[in-house]
Amino acid sequence: MPKPGASQGVLSVIAGITTGLVGFLGSFVIVIAMMQNLGATDGQISSGLLAVCFAIGLTTYFLAYTTKAPITIAWSTPGAALIAGAFAAGEGDSELFSHAMGAFMLTGVLLIATGLIRPLADLVSKIPGEIAQAMLAGFLLSYCTKPFLNLAAEPLLAGPIVGVWLIALWKAPRWAIPAAFVASCLVIAFTFNAADLEDVNILPHLEFVMPSISIAAVVNISLPLYLVTMASQNLPGLAILKAYDYKLPWKRAMVSTGFMSSVAALFGGLTINLAAISAALSAGSESGVKRLRRWRSAMWSGNTYLIIGLLCSFIVVIISAAPVEVFSTLAGLALIGTFSGSVAGAWKNPAEHSRLPAAITFVIAASGLTIFGIGAAVWSIAGGLIVRGILLARKHSQDDKIAQEHADHQ
Repeated sequence: MPKPGASQGVLSVIAGITTGLVGFLGSFVIVIAMMQNLGATDGQISSGLLAVCFAIGLTTYFLAYTTKAPITIAWSTPGAALIAGAFAAGEGDSELFSHAMGAFMLTGVLLIATGLIRPLADLVSKIPGEIAQAMLAGFLLSYCTKPFLNLAAEPLLAGPIVGVWLIALWKAPRWAIPAAFVASCLVIAFTFNAADLEDVNILPHLEFVMPSISIAAVVNISLPLYLVTMASQNLPGLAILKAYDYKLPWKRAMVSTGFMSSVAALFGGLTINLAAISAALSAGSESGVKRLRRWRSAMWSGNTYLIIGLLCSFIVVIISAAPVEVFSTLAGLALIGTFSGSVAGAWKNPAEHSRLPAAITFVIAASGLTIFGIGAAVWSIAGGLIVRGILLARKHSQDDKIAQEHADHQ
């Protein structure tokens, strides 16, 4: 029988590795899709994944060790999904990728400012959650239809992936996407062409990306990315830690994630933030780890990301060798959970002043509308807020009228 201390150590390792694997395998295809749509080369995608994995691992290490709390970091999955949906496949080029990295750096600066200027975080928290969720759901809609369109058009390619995903949902829902990834690898193996691996670098490497700033990228990438990262990741991540009675040093967390996000962007990396859904895997009591030792689970999550980062070039090679239907099927399945959560969040409030603005936001986001070079992300939020303001003004007017009539009858 192992000593209690030893068993706790093993449980910490298991919880931490599970946190890291679920965080990476559940959404890395979304990050790759985003980078492809922004015009990144395979080398830049490999570099970006390595950079963001190291940023996540090191920041998790820093926060968990200095606070002795199970604070885990992840990349902005909603942000990646938002950007992937905003830019069509094949639309991007090297200039767009450079502008995107400049926008990612600016997002990091905004996160730092949020940590240093608390009223900024309070302002972001006042944006109705249903509007932010509806915007994200609108962008995800077209991606989530891909698996089923592919199933009809290419059943031999998409069928095994969807089938394994369904079986895993039944037996082990948490591992549904990793299982679908394994199925994708098997499909790729059957369609593999050795010529696809000529001149391919599978060793871990970083490629510097010279960031540039454009007004269009700031409006269409940086601001929506910042808003959705705060609304869908940082604020829920804070709430999860509070639910488990852990105190988050807000300034330290925002400054460190913002700084590392800006550094990662120099090598093609995505913005990082507090983990939300996966945070409970290390912070919760379900892991069996004693409360005061759960910070070690977070550090093992950081270890996992550091190790995965070294394998990212090989992972990108596998994805790049896949028929387009295989990757779009896998990415679509990976996004369904995020889409489901966004839809639930967008329409959870039955009040008219909540549901109708969410519907307007969703429709505009899904339309891909662009006016004056400003994309659907901004217009969808603007449309939702305008309709919400009109309905609230109407409600307040009616309430005042009823109150006045009641006073007149007394």
